[in-house]
Amino acid sequence: MTKRRRGLRRPVIALLTAAVIGVVAAVALDVVPGIGSGELSASAMTQHDMAGMTTAATGSAAGTMTAMAAPPKGKWIPVDKKAWAAQLAVFKKTKARKPPATAKQNTEFNATCKYSHSGKNDPIVFPGQTGASHMHSFMGNKITKASTTAADLMKYTATSCVPKKDRSSYWLPTLYSNKTNHAIQPSMLIAYYGSLLDDANKKKTVPMPNGLRMIVGDPTKQVATPAGSQNAFYCSGGPVDGASRSTDGGNSAVCGDGGTIHYTMRFPDCWDGKHLDSPDHKSHVTYGSNGDCPKAFPVRIPAVTFSIYYPTHGVKAGLHLSSGKLSSMHGDAFFAWDPKTMADRVKSCVRQMVTCASNGKF
Repeated sequence: MTKRRRGLRRPVIALLTAAVIGVVAAVALDVVPGIGSGELSASAMTQHDMAGMTTAATGSAAGTMTAMAAPPKGKWIPVDKKAWAAQLAVFKKTKARKPPATAKQNTEFNATCKYSHSGKNDPIVFPGQTGASHMHSFMGNKITKASTTAADLMKYTATSCVPKKDRSSYWLPTLYSNKTNHAIQPSMLIAYYGSLLDDANKKKTVPMPNGLRMIVGDPTKQVATPAGSQNAFYCSGGPVDGASRSTDGGNSAVCGDGGTIHYTMRFPDCWDGKHLDSPDHKSHVTYGSNGDCPKAFPVRIPAVTFSIYYPTHGVKAGLHLSSGKLSSMHGDAFFAWDPKTMADRVKSCVRQMVTCASNGKF
């Protein structure tokens, strides 16, 4: 579990911005939060090159609401103003820990997660509808099922992630081998929380509200992914686009030189400050541009990148997802952190523009 990410050299994807929401209170540095001494140490990478934060963008701007577009119709889930104010109050009282001179300068902290369980459930897209979705592979909070709510995540503490005080749930469509039709579960998912805004705005980042939901990617996209495709599975180690390609028409990488299949995707980092979710699960958030967030989405939250490892070199017969071709890859995040832990990570790591490990240490 000490694998280091390799081969992340894909062309930087232009993340076209749209618009999404919010209002943020001014925050100051005050007192140190109590972080449980029983937290596990980092079980995987503790450093991550920022290039990955920009190349990983399954969602880019697709599906987000542009400044001129009408908001989608359907159910918008408002933020609980009292709960959000309480979370901000914890953040305001949190004092940043002083990093050592040797601290690495990548702006990030992370949660390192193992595969937890599978199910045809999606509490974001099909809340309360057991079996309504395609098969998903879940990481993080072990309670996650179709009926899971934000309150459930905060209450139920069993997780496959480090730190244990990250009670979020992360999930993906399940990957299968065309040769055997057996599921290939991720060996590791690292959720990096960082910032791609300019330095002044990095220092204005606040925790995302507990209960925030986001989706990136397009499960309806069904096209081949030849060598050089953006937003595609690639090889971590060895040639990025593989030693060869599959013969199934999907044109997926078959890794050489010991490389294994890998995927990265980045979530939006600007929030409207008003909604925990939107009808399309994208219009309440957007990507920053030109170093800052657009006015309609003024709350600067951590930019989350999924870095996903699969224990396969790929196969000549190809791979597919429960949602179809590999181009349909998408990711869901349902955020729920212990408020003091998240406050400390944002103050100590993101705002100070240094690297913290899974256990929060510099």
